[in-house]
Amino acid sequence: MMRLWVIPLFAVMAACLPARGEAAEAECERAALYRLSTEKAFEESVWFSLDRYRGLESTCGSDPDYGSYHDYRAQLESLVGNHAAALSHMDLYLGNLYSDQDSPRDFSAPATSVPAVEYVVERARDHRVVMVNEWHHASSDRLLTMDLLAPLAEQGFRYLAIEAGWNGDPINTRGYPIVDTGYYVNDVVFAEVIRSALELGYRIIPYEFRTYEVDDEQRKAVAEQFGLTTRMNEREWWQAKNIVTRVFDIDSDAKLLVHAGGSHISESRRETWAPMAHFLREFTGLDPLTVDQTAYSEHSRPEFEHPLRRRAGELGLLREDAAVMLVDSEGEPMIMPPESIDLAVLGASTRYADGRPTWMNMDGRRNPTAFDTPECAERTCIVEARRAGFADELPLDRIEVTSAENTTLYLPPGGDVVVYVKGLDQSLLATRNVRAPKS
Repeated sequence: MMRLWVIPLFAVMAACLPARGEAAEAECERAALYRLSTEKAFEESVWFSLDRYRGLESTCGSDPDYGSYHDYRAQLESLVGNHAAALSHMDLYLGNLYSDQDSPRDFSAPATSVPAVEYVVERARDHRVVMVNEWHHASSDRLLTMDLLAPLAEQGFRYLAIEAGWNGDPINTRGYPIVDTGYYVNDVVFAEVIRSALELGYRIIPYEFRTYEVDDEQRKAVAEQFGLTTRMNEREWWQAKNIVTRVFDIDSDAKLLVHAGGSHISESRRETWAPMAHFLREFTGLDPLTVDQTAYSEHSRPEFEHPLRRRAGELGLLREDAAVMLVDSEGEPMIMPPESIDLAVLGASTRYADGRPTWMNMDGRRNPTAFDTPECAERTCIVEARRAGFADELPLDRIEVTSAENTTLYLPPGGDVVVYVKGLDQSLLATRNVRAPKS
């Protein structure tokens, strides 16, 4: 059955064609304007798609009409471990959002940096719904949700709803994520979020809206009743409805953690747009605790970052491995969240070791491990590490290696791992069994 991807991942499809003349321009236009791609398009590996998409840069990358090229390029780069490249392409897409006049470069009182997970967990005691957002190109934005899973489970949270997932994949019975679980789940950090949640007893709830799941007459009636004048508003309504149907209609006392993209977690309706969190409040009567990671996020260079983040960095208040809250002497937040969101956090400030972000240790879930790649000495390879005996499971780590005889993989301590070395043409160059060191 053909499956429609309603999140903007059509870049994958655009990436699968060569860049030449009018054909390339057509692909740029598709990447800029087309809002659907098909399941068949994603049968290509993420790096095969990325390789083709890179070939469109000279045609698409410098044309402002195709600015979204850099958005989707950033997402694809992140899926092969290229965090720095992902940040750079997103900044080419966004431009410089801030100036020194946007916000004071200092704080009104001495600030203290505290782990965001601790602050959010304490605030969550008064809520049954916690919502955390992300930039889709930033793997590090998934770390906070990962770290929230265990302490929120102790408070009775048992459901993890993900925009990144597709309904119909039997993830909860299979017990581990695969390609069909969802697009963004192909990121190795997101895959670990899913594994961790399942190990803790969470039920994974995919809630993305797919038009073919709903009768056209029903869609039309809902749109007219709720004033859903755009496809985006329709998507927000159905996302919230899917959560209600798949969680609260089944378990009226449920406690729910939601991981979403960007402004979907905004709680108030605006003149021309109503976000998913607004509809979820309307449907359930529950006040969610909403946590933003995007307003003060990491960028490719400090000058692209919000002045308050830059100032926090200058004062040594950021962490390289986790998000933080800035609080005053009373423990109250010192930076304003975006409108209609409860809290704003400052995500990890990446430090690199051997070319890899050190936050890839995932709070002790991984250890950096040297790995020889002689096959990649004169070519570009993709190196994937998977649990032994789980060939269909999403990788524990994935990294692009270019003209190098060794790399660093982040592997679970003491685990039996199979490492696959592949070419960009998807050819298998080598397979090696590895036992990751315990420390």
